Amino acid sequence: MQNTIHLINIVPPFRLGMTNVTFPPSGILYVGGYLKKHAYRVEVHNMHYKNIKQVATKIANDASTLFAGFSVKTGKQVTYSALMSKHLKELKSDLPIVWGGIHPSLMPNGCLEYDFVDYVVIGEGEITALELAELLSKKTDISDIKGIGYKANKTIKINEPRPLEKNIDKFSQDWDLVDIQKHVYKHYDGSKKFFYITSRGCPHNCGFCYNQEFNKRRWRGHSVDFVINDLKQIKEKTGINVVQFNDDNFFTDRERGLTILRKLKEIGITCGYLDLRIDYINEDLIRQLVALDVKWFFTGWESGSRSTLDKIAKGFTPEIIVEKIKILSKFKNITADSGSIIGFPWEDKKDIDDTVSLALRLFEIMKFRLDINLGTYIPYPGAPVTSEAINKGFQFPSDYEGWSNFDILSGEMELPWITKKETAYYHLMANYFKLLYVFHFLSFPIKQFAYIVAVMAYLRLKTKLFIFPFEIWITDWVKKREFKKFDVSDSCW
Repeated sequence: MQNTIHLINIVPPFRLGMTNVTFPPSGILYVGGYLKKHAYRVEVHNMHYKNIKQVATKIANDASTLFAGFSVKTGKQVTYSALMSKHLKELKSDLPIVWGGIHPSLMPNGCLEYDFVDYVVIGEGEITALELAELLSKKTDISDIKGIGYKANKTIKINEPRPLEKNIDKFSQDWDLVDIQKHVYKHYDGSKKFFYITSRGCPHNCGFCYNQEFNKRRWRGHSVDFVINDLKQIKEKTGINVVQFNDDNFFTDRERGLTILRKLKEIGITCGYLDLRIDYINEDLIRQLVALDVKWFFTGWESGSRSTLDKIAKGFTPEIIVEKIKILSKFKNITADSGSIIGFPWEDKKDIDDTVSLALRLFEIMKFRLDINLGTYIPYPGAPVTSEAINKGFQFPSDYEGWSNFDILSGEMELPWITKKETAYYHLMANYFKLLYVFHFLSFPIKQFAYIVAVMAYLRLKTKLFIFPFEIWITDWVKKREFKKFDVSDSCW
């Protein structure tokens, strides 16, 4: 009987984001594709958290199952992966449970302390998963497998790390493992969008990011031909004409990035979204992006505090941020989604005021075309500045249930150096910043309403008067009605 490997990605409930869109489970599609090439039967379960018991029963009843592998990100997914792993063990106690992905890679010991986790894959999973599969089917020595953690006589063992693969073209996502049509996002304008990753890692050393530990500050990209050929095949299967790139740093190699965009345009695919470091921005690059029909991207400016920018090793200053946003403002067809963070453990009132002031300055430059996300800092496992948070009294959850409250997106986590009152204040302020951006596709009367609300939000933020926030309440009601017309996020305007 051919061995079957079940790979699982549990989609937890999200309070923010595109709740009606399922992103392709890229991690397990890469691992599954590699295992398939080596003659293993693979089943991928990209599943809703409410279906845990149903899918667990199916896996436990499959006599050919070699192991169940979970892709686990830090946060709610830890809790739901734990619940399903625990249930699988209850149904079939000898079924090997394997956790891989960002969270087990950054906290392998913590994951192996759970009695329902047998192995963790640390770092890139393709080769490690294959070697583990061969071990489980042939009963060879696990101590020879790089990049894996396990338990021997109830003692946790972590093997030496696996070197990062230089040529990632040898790995590919196997789209036959999922119903690819379920991952096509039908946009309000009739276009068909697809979410795709072309590279791994980032060469920068931002102090709050997991990348330094997970990817060792190394960036590796698929070749241009690999990306174009893969997306061309996806287009033939699904009819997509827009792609969103979810790379950590799409323009690490600028010419490669531009070449991908040019070649995609030649086959009828434009880019709907990508990540662009703010210090990469210059007039020539933005002019080329406009010519290639790129109208929206994300850029992280992080802070208006010079000392915080230095501590998190961004490599730029508030003055450079203003300079780059002024460049963007010259291009009327470009809008940007931007990210900033307040509440680092060392920050005082002046640092936070500097960030809020800079955010307002950027709005004044870009007007209603800059979506400003003002997030509260959340310590992430493996990130360099997390040690400062721990020194200030922060503790990661001690059990798997606690990770359900580790919500990076909401910005509402309690931190020892921020009071509940301050947390509520920052969250309210962040909601007002979200009102400053006006989506272009809104109907005429709703758009006029949105402009009025944006001006009122700006005045609120300038005066810091947030008593009786009726604009937020009214906007929540209006947007729920308006966004029913469109298959888009209802998390912001």
